Parts: sequence; structure tokens; C-alpha cells
Amino acid sequence: MPAFRNRRARIICGSGAFLGGGACYATVEAEADRGARMLPNRWVATLFLTLIVAACGPGQAPPLTAYEGKLADWAREILQDSPELAAQTGVPEDLAGGPYGDRLDDRTALAVDARRSAALRRLVELRGLDPEHLDEADRLNYAVVRAQFENAANAARFQYGDFTQLGGVKPYVLNQLDSAFITLPSFLDERHAVTTTADAEAYLRRLEQVAVALDAETNRARTDATAGVRPPLFIIDATLSLLDAIVREPTMAQPYVTSFRRKLENLAAGAADAGARATIERQNLSFLARAEIIVRDRIIPAHQRAAAFLRSERANATDDPSVSRLPQGAEFYAAVLRLETTTPLTAAQIHDIGLARVATLSNELDIALRRVGLTEGPVGVRLARMTADVRYRYADSEEGRAQLLADVRARVALVMQRAPQWFARLPRAPLDVRPVPAFAEATQPGAYYSPPSIDGATPGVYYINLRDVGEMTRIDLPTQDFHEAAPGHHFQVALAQELPDAPLLRRLMAFNAYAEGWGLYAEQIADEVGFFDNDPVGRIGYLRWQMWRAARLVVDTGLHAKGWSRQQAIDYMLQVTGDAPGVVISEVDRYVVWPGQACGYELGRREIERVREVARNELGPDFDLRGFHSVMLLNGEVPINMLEPLVREWIPEQRRLTEREQRRR
Repeated sequence: MPAFRNRRARIICGSGAFLGGGACYATVEAEADRGARMLPNRWVATLFLTLIVAACGPGQAPPLTAYEGKLADWAREILQDSPELAAQTGVPEDLAGGPYGDRLDDRTALAVDARRSAALRRLVELRGLDPEHLDEADRLNYAVVRAQFENAANAARFQYGDFTQLGGVKPYVLNQLDSAFITLPSFLDERHAVTTTADAEAYLRRLEQVAVALDAETNRARTDATAGVRPPLFIIDATLSLLDAIVREPTMAQPYVTSFRRKLENLAAGAADAGARATIERQNLSFLARAEIIVRDRIIPAHQRAAAFLRSERANATDDPSVSRLPQGAEFYAAVLRLETTTPLTAAQIHDIGLARVATLSNELDIALRRVGLTEGPVGVRLARMTADVRYRYADSEEGRAQLLADVRARVALVMQRAPQWFARLPRAPLDVRPVPAFAEATQPGAYYSPPSIDGATPGVYYINLRDVGEMTRIDLPTQDFHEAAPGHHFQVALAQELPDAPLLRRLMAFNAYAEGWGLYAEQIADEVGFFDNDPVGRIGYLRWQMWRAARLVVDTGLHAKGWSRQQAIDYMLQVTGDAPGVVISEVDRYVVWPGQACGYELGRREIERVREVARNELGPDFDLRGFHSVMLLNGEVPINMLEPLVREWIPEQRRLTEREQRRR
């Protein structure tokens, strides 16, 4: 699920200088282990205050420490390079290094190379700081930032594909999942507000950069192809299908135009009087005409150029899905596994973990299916039979779609009502449930979560894709709600953003295994606290979602490390999940273009459950689930190998709290 698909920062190098090269190419296992051992220490001693700017004058804020100053500098550098990330977070312009409301990210090869250099340079800068003199909170921040920087530097070795400093690396610039031609329409629709004529002008300036961004990705894909890096043929064809569909749309129906028209209509509707409204409407006609020209003469031709390039590559492509066929392919896959899982586990180890979990869940599903009368045939066949049962489908009509959304909203509201029983703090940011915009349905997943902006202007949004209500059965929908919305990603993301003392850099960072592990654990919590007690069909859906994530370990490593074909992966997923073929195919193709990411879910859940059992065993009757969840959520996103040290720091605090409560009684 590409829930955080827009949270990935793109970073510029500044001077581009690389200081002390070789150390940055080391793998992260030793450093990550050392960081994990460091956390339980008594984090004492404060950092000597060092001014990083001239002495503060009257009325100025107190000076930052050297460490705090570096964190602020890195965050500003990241946001200055990624105006799209700055817009998503809603940070003030001074924290983002200047105005960003009329810019898009630079996607040229020069910019991406600069980001790779920046990954190496920042790690050197961080290693130059002395963590021994930081206080407790800053020691944690240091350990988290160091883990992120080390993984990014390790991934920066590979000179192809896409590289985002804080978010990962992918092998193919042009793909069916998250290339610019897919992400930019949604970005401009969701994150560019038009409340003034100045905003409309800024929208047009951004629109003028779209074709530049698309051509930049096409050029990088062309360069990669000369080095033997091109997607499999089936990915090329899927991407071509999307590009061709966009080109066929009339200019007036293009999402850049339809979204802009809607925003301008809302702008006119808010006018103070009829005269002001008429003036705005006349101006809007000019804005729309300019947008249509940009789309017709620049953006659509850029799509055509991307499609023409991909067609020229079809003859050179094969159906081999594995990144192991790419230059340094085995090393590439090892690097992305480390980055996406924040563990040192090998592909072989992950594959075996997946197989064992699939076997366990198959037994549980067999029992659950028997309880609803499905006793004949393998588990996957029975699940497929259940998926096809019309009793569990919403009507393919406007009424059916409305009922689906109403059911989701009611379920989310119930979770929020009951959540204080299991969580000591709830997010302040509101949570909306919305359908995916019609123009984006074809390219977006079945559901995803879009985080709130840090400034509070934009709520967290749980998007439901209604393109095919057959994909949204009553079997699976409840579990999807728990994962994507509450108590899943909304709690995990919004609470991290609302931490009062967290540095901005920490708020920008995303750790896939932590985030998706929490989402999967949130599904488990919903089951444990009884949401499925009177819903045996929904519980089967919960177990199937757990099965999906276990099977991903098997399939991702099978595709990229064990020589599996695409069809072999599809057949395996159909066999164990019994899901609709269309869903399975799109999922497998996602793993092909985003290797390693799908492994974060189960490995993250597994670690959260493991450290919870550590705390239960240590605390016995003093264990407090609300307190445990605070440890998981109120330290922000962290590598999963840092969860146990955080829990072990909390255990004596919980004991002391229990003792104080007992004395008060």
C-alpha cells in the first residue's frame, strides 16, 4: 500500500562536496546494533551551548545548540529541495528555506545525483557530532537520524532508478505506481489550495513545470536503459496503458484542468458580492484558458514522449521481474531490504519467516472458514469462493458506493469513540473519509491514508477507491479501515507530528517497517479487543489481510532473490489468499517496481508484538496496554530495532507508576 507515497523527501546536496568518502559506503548493521545498545544508557549531560549564528539581539529567540542547529539546517535543506514535501507538511516558508508554493521538485539527473551526494555528506556531518554529551531526548533523535542517514547513504551507491534521501530507492524511474505523471495530478489537486488570485497564478506556474518534470524522468529512464536498467516488459506495458489513457482524454477533461476549474469556481463562490463575483469569474476564464494551453501544448506532448520512449524499449525488455538482473542487483536488493525493514535480515531469512507465518495463518483460516460453513477444499479455494459470494459485495451503483462510505465512516467513528480504552492520547488532527477523486482512481490503490499537514490546515484523510466496488467486500473492508485510518496510520502519523518537542527533521522522517508494522499491528489490536466478536466474516477478512502480509515476505524475496517468475508469484498469492485475480496481479506488479517495501509490514508487526510480550513478561499484572502504546507512538517513527530499548526504558517507569498508585490507595 503506498500510504506514504508522498512523504518521501527529495534532497539537494548544497555544494555537493563529499567529505571522507569510504566510510559512508559501509553497511549499517554494526552501527545499527551499536545504536540499539546505546539507547538504554542513562542519557545525561547536556551539550555545551554553541552559537551557530551571531549573538542574539534583543527580542530574538535563544540560540540553538550546535546539534539542534544541524537538525534545523538539514530539515531546511530537505524542504528547500522538495517544495512538494514542504507543501504536504505545510511548514512556514522560513523553515522551508523560502517560498515553495509555486514550485515542483527537480527531477533531473543532476538533482538526483546531488541527492545521492547529500546522503553521503550528511552522514559524515552527523558522525562529526558527539552524541555522548546530548540529553536523553537528543540521544534518541541522534540514534534515529543516524540510522536513517546510514541506510540512505548505503542506498546512494546505486546510480540508477529513483533516489529519495529520506524515503528509499526504487529501480525504475518510469513505472505504473508512482512516476510523476501519476503523482503530480493528485499533488496539485490535494495540496495546492486556490483561495486567492495569487494562488491561481502560483498554480499556473507549477503547471508550467509539469512537462519539465515528466521529460526529466523520461530522460533519466533513457540513461538508465543504456546501462541495462529497464522495467520488465509487463511493467512497460502497464505503464504505457496508463500514459495512453491520459493522452486520449480531451484537454478539458484532464485532471489538471478539471481540478483547477473546481478550485476557481469555489474562489468565485466566496466573493463578497455579485460585482466581485463577476470580476473573479472573468479572471477565472483567463486562468482556465492559460491552463488549457499549458496542458494541450506542453503536458500532453510530454506524456506522448514518455510513451514513445517506452515503446522503443519494448524490444529490449524481458519478462524477468527480478532486480538481481540489474547492475549490482543482488547488492541493490540487500540495500533496499535493509532500508525498508530496518533489520539486518537476509532475503533467505525473510523468505523462511514468511513461509512459517503463512502456515500458521492457514491453520487459523481453516478453523475460521469452518465456522461459517466452508469446509471443503484448500483454504485459498474456500477464500476465493467466499470472495465471489454476492452476499459480501456492495451493489455496483451510486447507492452501493454511498452505503460503503457510510459503513466506513460509522466504523471509524466507533473506533475513535472506544480508543481511549487502549490509547492514552488520541490525535488532535481530524480524520476525514473521502472517495479517491475520479481522475485518480485508475492509478491509485484500493485505499490509502494521506497525513495531515503539520500546520493543521489539512486533516488526515482516509481515501477509498470506488472504481470497482467488487474489490471492497464486506469481508476485507473492516480490517482495511483499522489499518489505514484508526487506530492505524492516522494514530501513528498524526501523533508523531503533534509531539511538541520533536525536531522538524524527525517529523519528516518515515520508517517503512515501523509505519506499516504499526498498521498491521492496529489490525491485530482491533481483533484482540473484540471488534470481530460478532462478525465471523470480518474476522476471516482480518486473517486474510494478515496472510497477505506474510505472503508478501515469500513473494518479494521469491521475485528478487530466488528466481521466481511473475506468474509463479501470482499463482502463489492466489493460492494462499484466494483474492480476486486483478487485485493479486496489481499487487505483484507493485512488488516488482518497489522491491523490499512489502516486507516491512509483517516484520514490523512481528517486532511490535515481540517487544509487547517482553514488557508483559517483565511487568506481569503491572503491564498497561495504554502505556505500551504511548511508548510505541509518542517517540515518533523509529527503526524497529530501537523499539525494545525504548520499551526497556519504560518498564521501570511503569513499575514506579504502579507502586505510586498502590500507595495512594
